[in-house]
Amino acid sequence: MSLEVLLIPLGIAAIAAIREAKSTDLCEKCKTTRITDQQLLEDALVAMGATELSVAEGRVTGNSPYGRITFQRIGETFLGRVDHDEQQTGNLLAALDLSVGALLQQRTIESLHARAAEMGMVLVSQTNANGEVQLVFEEAS
Repeated sequence: MSLEVLLIPLGIAAIAAIREAKSTDLCEKCKTTRITDQQLLEDALVAMGATELSVAEGRVTGNSPYGRITFQRIGETFLGRVDHDEQQTGNLLAALDLSVGALLQQRTIESLHARAAEMGMVLVSQTNANGEVQLVFEEAS
């Protein structure tokens, strides 16, 4: 066996490993989210304290309390990461999931208020407990 036959594949593997380690291109080391709506992603990131967001079609980058972040749409969903920190990526995505849930809940509540008003109903009570919201409406007299 020739030494060249061994060195060429080893060289290719070494170059690939170096590129992966230095990569800031997306979406290496990204993790999937359930988010399909870019505006929802942006709003949730801002609610979490993200700043200096740079937004392009299908791509969002910026700074967050977890570090520099990058999100990109792949197919129907967004993938994201904290650049150069896989452990923080998991923390970011968990917090993002909570933020998205809170935003969707608030949007649903606002929609219910509007629909109830259209039907001539008024809000009698609203209770928030353990992340659940209970609304009670009655017909306006």
